[in-house]
Amino acid sequence: MRKWRLTASIALILGTAMIAGGIYAYMTNAKTSVNKVTVGDVHIKAWEPGWPAKDEDENGVPDESELLVPYDEVAKDPRIQNTGTNDCIVFFKITSPVEELVVIEDDGTRHAAADADLFYFKQTEDSADVHANHWDENWIELTDLDREFVTCEETNEENKGYTYIFGYHVRLAKNDITTNLFDKIQNKKYGSRTISANETETIKIEAYAIQADEIRQNGAAMDTSGELTREQLTSIYQVFFNQNADRL
Repeated sequence: MRKWRLTASIALILGTAMIAGGIYAYMTNAKTSVNKVTVGDVHIKAWEPGWPAKDEDENGVPDESELLVPYDEVAKDPRIQNTGTNDCIVFFKITSPVEELVVIEDDGTRHAAADADLFYFKQTEDSADVHANHWDENWIELTDLDREFVTCEETNEENKGYTYIFGYHVRLAKNDITTNLFDKIQNKKYGSRTISANETETIKIEAYAIQADEIRQNGAAMDTSGELTREQLTSIYQVFFNQNADRL
């Protein structure tokens, strides 16, 4: 397998791709004949404190994420905080870079060449010999919407990506922080003719939020006060996507 760089723009994209939903709350407070109206807001912060920052050669790629070889692991721990006034429901969309790979098992078995994403997304406790995705249990994968091959200019030279979409299991109150969607990534073991020497591969992470109240489903306000189901989160995400289609 050729060596390649994992780009530092992962962290930069996470910091700039956050979009807050455009549904806002209107809270009223009447006093005598004067009506006072305050407008709520939906704002979030997404960040990865574990993502390595050291870059001695100043090439824009953290040293720990350069020239990865099979099964190398790099800390990466995205989470979201509600920094606005209103309660909100939050989502992560991951676009993992895709190449044509010959995936190789530990015993040397080689699979047929096929398009596949390059990484496993894992938890801190997962050992290096566990080769599988392991998402945090508080994040619900929206399986009706994700796991698609897409065109994405930020991912690699071929602009090919594979999507994962997750919703958090409960609404976030002001200042609440989610658990990490995952804690680290692991490079898969493979051969590939499509990865050029020192090619930059970018994991694109987008964090989204929408106001938790007055979300309509089948003409009625959805109850978002407790645990949210996959069906609810899928419906909410589609509402968010529809009203922000021109920005996504």
